[in-house]
Amino acid sequence: MKSKNILIVENKEQERKLFEYLIGQLYSFSSFGSGKDALNHIAQQYAHLVLLSLQLPDLDPLQFLQNTKKMWGNSCLVVAVASTVDEANIPYFKSQGFDEILSKPIRPKEFILKIQSLLAKLDEESKNATVAESLPILNTEIYQQLVRLSTKEGIDQVYVEFVQECNSLFQLLDPNSKSLPSEEILRAIHTIKGNSGTLGVEKMYFAAKSSESLGRQQKSIEFAESLHYLKATLVELEKFLKKNPNL
Repeated sequence: MKSKNILIVENKEQERKLFEYLIGQLYSFSSFGSGKDALNHIAQQYAHLVLLSLQLPDLDPLQFLQNTKKMWGNSCLVVAVASTVDEANIPYFKSQGFDEILSKPIRPKEFILKIQSLLAKLDEESKNATVAESLPILNTEIYQQLVRLSTKEGIDQVYVEFVQECNSLFQLLDPNSKSLPSEEILRAIHTIKGNSGTLGVEKMYFAAKSSESLGRQQKSIEFAESLHYLKATLVELEKFLKKNPNL
């Protein structure tokens, strides 16, 4: 049984048939020449990856992208396929939420390798998300090691200052912004990642690492979503420290 389901959305029949032939060798697929029909389909049937033509006559591809991401989030990859791709426009497309942009005419071998690579990355991200949820908000063994190197009062103050620093840095971060993150914002997240790693704030470290990676990949929509989770981990840390003053 083929383990991945691909949705092909291409209005040009000859190109659609080529995609069907190549994809069908490895994966299950559904295929549509109409953007509206494909959107109705994905509302009912999850796809691991959507191959989406940017020249659909009946539906704005960005509308398709936004609706798909709203329904399935980052668990569904959306790959844009265009007749010509200007390298200068790639950051824009990725900032809108596309996971990859491919240019026609495709080269079959390179095309398949790219699809395999994207799906492998999706599997890895899924595993990472599962790992993230299983992580403790604070690794108490690291906390105790730090206490042995100093005093409990001193280390508790370090965590208080860490929370204060994070709140200050978060003032730079707007989770509702769809613009690409500046280098200043990425440095702020990098600081949070480094300090949380040192202090054993494991869930926050993982969240900051993910946010920084998405920001550097210029995925502004996913980056903005990741900031909500990053802030949530800080709130979780604050509550944990208040409930457990005698660690």
